[in-house]
Amino acid sequence: MADRVEIDLNGKRRLALDGVHQAVVAARTGWAMVLRAGQFLRITDPCGKQAGDFWAFNAADPDEHLSAMHTRVWVNRLCPRPGESFHSSHRRPILQLVADTCGVHDLLTAACDSHRYRLYGVQGEHPSCVGNLRQAVAPLIPGRLFVPQPVNLFMNVQVFPDGRVETGENPSRPGDHVILKAWIDCIVALSACPQEFNPVAGWYPSDLLVDVLEPAR
Repeated sequence: MADRVEIDLNGKRRLALDGVHQAVVAARTGWAMVLRAGQFLRITDPCGKQAGDFWAFNAADPDEHLSAMHTRVWVNRLCPRPGESFHSSHRRPILQLVADTCGVHDLLTAACDSHRYRLYGVQGEHPSCVGNLRQAVAPLIPGRLFVPQPVNLFMNVQVFPDGRVETGENPSRPGDHVILKAWIDCIVALSACPQEFNPVAGWYPSDLLVDVLEPAR
């Protein structure tokens, strides 16, 4: 279980958090669980340079989900900063970004899927973030799942003045992490991206770590 963590609340006071659940999201695989309102989720890149595709769905109504496009409109930038929130498809906050040691994430790029790997020339099965999501949430969200735009944690996508978009090397260092606070009960899911054809996983996919935290008693 995670050691006690202290987070800075807007420079005014600190909040101590204790771990209640920990998991390793092995390279190329996915993970999901229910995160209760008021709980915190820490996602860590232990090796560096590894992207994680992240999703969140309202546990009571999975049709409502973390929405990249609604978030961008609300925060007026490409990605929230600590203290700001990700918003849902119903235009309300679903998760707050509480802490961020990397500072570079992407809300523009679609999750990799089987179609993309076929375009790379891959024959047969290849893990993908869409496949990892569907498999991880199947016990929690029965039936066919709409796959929203993910939050691509630790992924470096640059937008240039001429409109050009370019995926660069991930800037995350070993141990970089984000901490998110749930505003509502939600189903959270994470894929340790299996992409080895561009730099989003440092060319060699590796593990991610997740810790569920609660305010210390």
